[in-house]
Amino acid sequence: MRKFLVVLAALVISMLSLSVFAQQVKIAVVNPQQIIEKSKEGQRIKSFLQTFFDSKQTDINAKETELKALDEKIKDPKIAEDKKEDMRAQFQQKLYEAQAFAKAAQDEMDQKSGKMKEEFGVKLDEVVKKYATSKGISIVLEKGITLYSADAMDVTTEIIAEMDKAYPGK
Repeated sequence: MRKFLVVLAALVISMLSLSVFAQQVKIAVVNPQQIIEKSKEGQRIKSFLQTFFDSKQTDINAKETELKALDEKIKDPKIAEDKKEDMRAQFQQKLYEAQAFAKAAQDEMDQKSGKMKEEFGVKLDEVVKKYATSKGISIVLEKGITLYSADAMDVTTEIIAEMDKAYPGK
């Protein structure tokens, strides 16, 4: 009987401590994609990348226009065949250069995008940790990985406001 009471007491104490632990843990969720889209820093990064992309796309379009013009000249029946051969070689060279340029531009875009996303992630982590600490939140989860979370747990709007304060997107 005594052994039963000890086990029962241990069970009651462990249940009480779990109850106290559960009351102390505060959990929140955030939507990182929404933070990227709506924060000033996220918008700054998107704007920079779009400007960079547009610049490279303009250069690519100019190279394509040049290639089309050269192709039209090659099709001109008034031009001698030996001249057309030179033009075809020139066309192949320009095509190769345009493809190399497009590949280099894509690689550069990917590199800049990756670096900026990484920097944004570091900034976001910093802001989330500061916010969570100030609000007594123990765990912050990405909203997309949870099966369900109550709307009251979503602190995305608050994190966007904190990001805008910390990084006004200059």
